[in-house]
Amino acid sequence: MRKFVITLSMLMMLTGPARAEPLSRRVFTDAVAAAATAAMPSARVTVTGDLQLEIRGNDSGTHAFDLTSTYQRYLGDPAHLHQVIHQYIKACAEIMRLDDAKIDRTHIVAVMKSQQWLDGTRQRSREAPQLLADPYNSELVVVYAEDRPNSMRFLTTRDDVGDRAKLRDLALDNLQRLVPKVTIRGGPDGLWLFEAGGDYEASLLLADRLWTGGQIKVDGEVVAAVPAKDALIVTGSHNHAGLARLRALAAELARGPYSLTSDLLVYRDGRFVRFDGK
Repeated sequence: MRKFVITLSMLMMLTGPARAEPLSRRVFTDAVAAAATAAMPSARVTVTGDLQLEIRGNDSGTHAFDLTSTYQRYLGDPAHLHQVIHQYIKACAEIMRLDDAKIDRTHIVAVMKSQQWLDGTRQRSREAPQLLADPYNSELVVVYAEDRPNSMRFLTTRDDVGDRAKLRDLALDNLQRLVPKVTIRGGPDGLWLFEAGGDYEASLLLADRLWTGGQIKVDGEVVAAVPAKDALIVTGSHNHAGLARLRALAAELARGPYSLTSDLLVYRDGRFVRFDGK
């Protein structure tokens, strides 16, 4: 899966690569559809809109695929168009091939997604089984997925996950085992950067022991930004310079792939909620 880590140099200056005449959303969608057809000749691939595909397999049913994040990745590095498409099609093929396979409960994980993402996914797949998800706060939801070698399969109401009431605890235990090492680095203006392999940084919001164990030293309450699934940056509520830099970073990174929210969140009463402080 894609790995992306925020470095200290990114905190000092965020600049985007040159984007000379990138493919339009529709042309990019058509390119991915053609690649999917070539890779899965027995499947029927249909373009249902800009950055939207529907793939019907012989035995695995019909799946809707949203190319928004993949297109944003391409815009960030247009020279690697073919690599971006190849990686995405590889993940799609795995989902189609293993859709009916038994769920490996030891690889069920909790993934942070935006409420907007969940609403859009459910609207595009009204006739399909609904995704398993729990609300987290006004901006974010917890979605459950099976971590696979080349993809992440989001679980639905038709999947056998055992006791639904114990699903979050199971997913968090698995996450702790699958991401055994979390690196915390100090940055400018009293910021802290968290690294967890590039896929689960935002999911660390659910790791209460991380926020209550006293290892995170900030000035005031813990304020976090999770502008993307692979970005978790923290400062203190009394650190005005840190808050200003954190807001700028959140706004910039939320425009990239796998975006979540540009809002800042504060840890209160065992949960991160929207931070309205200055």
